[in-house]
Formats: sequence, structure tokens, C-alpha cells
Amino acid sequence: MDIHRLEIRRGESIGLVGNNGAGKTTLFSLMLNLIQATSGNVKIKDIEVNKDESWKDFTGAFLDESFLIGYLTPEEYFNFIGTLQGMNKVDVANFVRSV
Repeated sequence: MDIHRLEIRRGESIGLVGNNGAGKTTLFSLMLNLIQATSGNVKIKDIEVNKDESWKDFTGAFLDESFLIGYLTPEEYFNFIGTLQGMNKVDVANFVRSV
């Protein structure tokens, strides 16, 4: 059996590059439980994304261009997303520093 594994450790960043149709969006859709895998599983901090939603408390993603990105600074964007999660600016700043 061929097993593929991607592990991203705390403090690391990755980027995906590939032609259209290479599977970049599909990978992120699997990771965010937007589509179901036909085999295997996706775990975030040892939580299987299709079995438990607690990974959503510490995971964020932005897959497509949006009107907000062109108008907000990164700090404003993080604060906006934080308010959707019930966080204030201090909470957001502390969270961003912790990742």
C-alpha cells in the first residue's frame, strides 16, 4: 500500500505550486472536510476532521480571492475573522503571536 503523509509542524509554513487540475484545491478541500476522501483520512492535531469539529477552533483557511483581502491589512483581516469567533483585538493579537 502506498501511504502519503504531510506533516506541518508548529511555526512552519508551506506553499503549494502546480498546474490547474494538479489537486491543490482538492487537497485543501479534504483538509477542511469540505469533501470526503474515498480512502485514508486527514488529521489536524490528531483529530480526524470528518469525525470531530473541534479542529475548527484552531484552524483557518482562505481558499479563494475575496473583496476583503484587497481592502484590509492583514491585521484588519485577522481582527475581522476573530470577531466572527467572538474574539476581541487583544485575543486576536495573542492568538496570532502564539502560532
